[in-house]
Amino acid sequence: TDPAIIVLVEHGNRALFGRKAEWPAHRYSTIAGFVEPGESAEQAVVREVAEETGVEVIESCYHSSQPWPFPSSLMLGYSAHAGRSQIHLNDRELEKAKWLSRQELTDQLVCGEFLPPTPISISFRLIEDWFNRQSVVPFRVWCENNIFQD
Repeated sequence: TDPAIIVLVEHGNRALFGRKAEWPAHRYSTIAGFVEPGESAEQAVVREVAEETGVEVIESCYHSSQPWPFPSSLMLGYSAHAGRSQIHLNDRELEKAKWLSRQELTDQLVCGEFLPPTPISISFRLIEDWFNRQSVVPFRVWCENNIFQD
């Protein structure tokens, strides 16, 4: 089993989201990557965020885990705080990265500019926990009313 990290990074009242070119249009997620040999999960959080976005993580905290069958991984979820908000897509793994406040996120959900990860994913739970800390309407309700309708 290969350990991997996934992290929701905050700076002030905004969270960092990234998207890969091969994902469906407007799909965004939190930042993720594999833990390298000899590296702790916390070190991987700092490294992966810096490599993919140029954002410096100054503090991280374990959130939860999830088995991830492709390719036999264990996802270790974290929340983190950034020291600065300037984004540089260093390794070109991400097509785009952006900071969003809760209001900006809901605006983009409503107009279809932000498609969140699936609700069964740890990334969704990380976003949900961050969002719900300062929102009257839960994130899952926003998504159900604006995205996950049949």
